[in-house]
Amino acid sequence: MQPFTRRRFTTSLLAGAGALGVAGLLPSLGRARTLVIGGGPAGAMAALRLRHRDPAAEVLLIERDPTRLGGSAPGAFGQPGAGVTLHELDAAGVGVLLDEAAAIDWRSARLELFSGRRMAFDRVMLAPGTAAVDEGLPGLDATARHRWPAAWGSAREAQRLAAQLGALSERGHVVLRLPREISHPEVALDRALVLAAWLRRARPDARLTVLDGSDTGALAERFHAATARRGGWIEATWQRAQVTGVDAESGRIDTDAGRLRADVVNFVTPRSAGPLARIAGLTDGSGWCPCDAAGRSLQRADAVILGDARKGARRTLEGATPGPGGSV
Repeated sequence: MQPFTRRRFTTSLLAGAGALGVAGLLPSLGRARTLVIGGGPAGAMAALRLRHRDPAAEVLLIERDPTRLGGSAPGAFGQPGAGVTLHELDAAGVGVLLDEAAAIDWRSARLELFSGRRMAFDRVMLAPGTAAVDEGLPGLDATARHRWPAAWGSAREAQRLAAQLGALSERGHVVLRLPREISHPEVALDRALVLAAWLRRARPDARLTVLDGSDTGALAERFHAATARRGGWIEATWQRAQVTGVDAESGRIDTDAGRLRADVVNFVTPRSAGPLARIAGLTDGSGWCPCDAAGRSLQRADAVILGDARKGARRTLEGATPGPGGSV
């Protein structure tokens, strides 16, 4: 079963988005069973809000990874836990089931779990998160993706990226690749600034190149303005270019603007709504989940989408956790 992938947004960001859907459901909840699928920031906070606003509601939170509910701080480039502990959920009367959603039968209103169990529901709220989209780039196979981690909501990839930076030579070259479709521009900008700040502190003679595949120079302008305010941190180049092929073993990156080589590559891929959203028929041709202003799915009226899987969601960095070295 393909695991869910979620970015490193914190509780304040996703809970605020999820609260729209929660508020819209509360008047009619009664004692109906509501399943909240996904125990990250959006899902855990939504479950708590449901119980706080309506203590009679039966709310069950389903999450496959118990560490997501530990409230622990993330490491470098990592993602936070939900910021809500199991104890808090239990005290609020939220049931927690450690399992993974495999499929949803909307006609019979039943959820199929990875364990094989089936569960009836009256309403369902999903926080499917986001997942990488395969671009079909020559050379970007599983080995290349391992060597060049995106570190975009994956704790293991974050650890690999941090380790690679730690082994970088004094005059090494770090490349941050941003795709044509940047689903979270504020986070992309923050990643560039975090890398620049880390290099300034740990490898001041190294250089950073940002390969920006988008069709706007807005992020580049903000990046250079931010670094200029701090005296021009390091040698940094922001280049608008499309990657056409790679060779991770040699560190080669081919672009429509030429070829370059890197020692460490943070290769960010395009994103779309997570696997469950697609399996459940909640996405459209864009790969995201179309919703109304309250977060209700326009594909399935009996579903509410939480967090940044929603089409048109405001994906900012407000309240996000800092990377290595703290905020920049």
